[in-house]
Amino acid sequence: MGRVLFSSLRTRMALLLAVAVLVTAASAALLVAALGTTNNQLDRLVSAQSRLELLSSISGRIGDYALISLQAAQQPGPRGEEALGAARAATLAAFHRFEMALANDVMRYGDEEQRTLMAARSRTVARLHAHFEVMDRQITTALSGPDPSTSVRVALDVFAAGFGAPLSQAMEEERTDARAAQLAVQDLRGRVIRWGLAGVLLAFVASIFIYHRLGSSLVQRVADVATAAAAIAQGRSDTRLTVTGHDELSLAMARFNRMAAHLARREQRLISDQRRLQEIVDARTAELRAANVRLENVDLARRRFFTDVSHELRTPLTVILGEAEVTLRGGRPSEEDLRAALLVIQNRARRLHRRVEDLLRIARSESGQIELERRPFLVADLLEDVRESMLPVARAAGLPLEVVCAGDGLALEADREWLRQVLDGLVANAVRHSTPGQPVRLEAARDGDAMVIRVRDRGTGIPARDLPHVFERFWRGQGEGREGTGFGIGLALAKWIVDRHGGRIDIESSTGEHAPSGTCVIVRLPARVPDINLEAAQ
Repeated sequence: MGRVLFSSLRTRMALLLAVAVLVTAASAALLVAALGTTNNQLDRLVSAQSRLELLSSISGRIGDYALISLQAAQQPGPRGEEALGAARAATLAAFHRFEMALANDVMRYGDEEQRTLMAARSRTVARLHAHFEVMDRQITTALSGPDPSTSVRVALDVFAAGFGAPLSQAMEEERTDARAAQLAVQDLRGRVIRWGLAGVLLAFVASIFIYHRLGSSLVQRVADVATAAAAIAQGRSDTRLTVTGHDELSLAMARFNRMAAHLARREQRLISDQRRLQEIVDARTAELRAANVRLENVDLARRRFFTDVSHELRTPLTVILGEAEVTLRGGRPSEEDLRAALLVIQNRARRLHRRVEDLLRIARSESGQIELERRPFLVADLLEDVRESMLPVARAAGLPLEVVCAGDGLALEADREWLRQVLDGLVANAVRHSTPGQPVRLEAARDGDAMVIRVRDRGTGIPARDLPHVFERFWRGQGEGREGTGFGIGLALAKWIVDRHGGRIDIESSTGEHAPSGTCVIVRLPARVPDINLEAAQ
């Protein structure tokens, strides 16, 4: 049972604490006892010194009394009697103080022997007191006799013969008591020093023994755990601890070994999984490279397709436009219906012609063959052209088209036709994805050295997952339950045009989950032409 308790780390710590408390309590008790004994001896020494001083005071008062009595005998009168009474009162007061001090000392001592000795001294003092009172009565009687001077001297001689020996004995006893107390204090100091050194030596030996039995193995095992933890942190997962005990620390060391074994197994599995992952990555990389080659081929074929289609459609459209213009300029009689039809054909043909030009520009833009024709123009005129061009489309969809230009003199130096095409496409997208009755706004304002043009709508919005792809060529997003419309080239064309102008195009959109639905396309272009100069030129 004792071995089991001793094997517990908590029991060891409790035992160590108990030993420390016992040593501390024993040291405190010895210190208190030594201080108490020292205090008693010091009190004894101080009392002896005080009583010795009181005896000296009594001797002095009696000497004063004898001198005053002789003066009163030589010069009788009321003044001498008064002085003698004062000396008598002072002497009696000195006796009283000594007797009170002696009585207090007798009450303080607990030792019966000491109390007996102090009582014997009180009897000596009582004899001295009685001698003085006898002398006082004799002197009082002598002062009233026929020869006071001689009678007083006789009384004083008799008193000196009987008073000196007891007084000397009492003073010697007090000196002896003081020396005994002083020697006792010195002896106690020596014993305290010896006891203190013995206690320190005993505590040192006990500390070494307790550390050897309780602390050394604990410190060593803690150091082993720290070393093993550092080794595992450096990657040596095969490190293990040697478990020798059955206490809580030994249990923790065993759990440490299990943890290290678990980490080693996980590390092996991780290495195996990493190898398999690397093989999968290599295989997927090879597949991705093959897919990239196929995509490049498909993209090359698509660009060729757009180039061929644009080139083939351009010629017949040019013929249609020419025939329409010849018919309108002819000298035949005017027929309103025919003219209206020809006007519609002309407008539609021009719009189709612009679309074909766009396709051709997109195809050529991949090879960088198109150059921008930068010319200064008013932004308000550009917005008005876009409005006139897209107003029939907006009306057909039941949408109001609003144009807001912050200032009539806002100017740009850019390729106006390209920018018009960008804004036409953005407005067409806004109309396509807006619900009837919701306005589409075309706004322009200067922001520092930049011209900012915004196209806003209150449509269905673009999902957040689709926003990173909207500027990719031939990418068509998917809305709620429907596929995207168009060829996926409008925003790609717009981004290419804005980038060529040194600007930036961004899209902000919400589908209505956390804010009102709608989309805002922001075109930011550098405005290098001062507005006032261009306005004057216009």
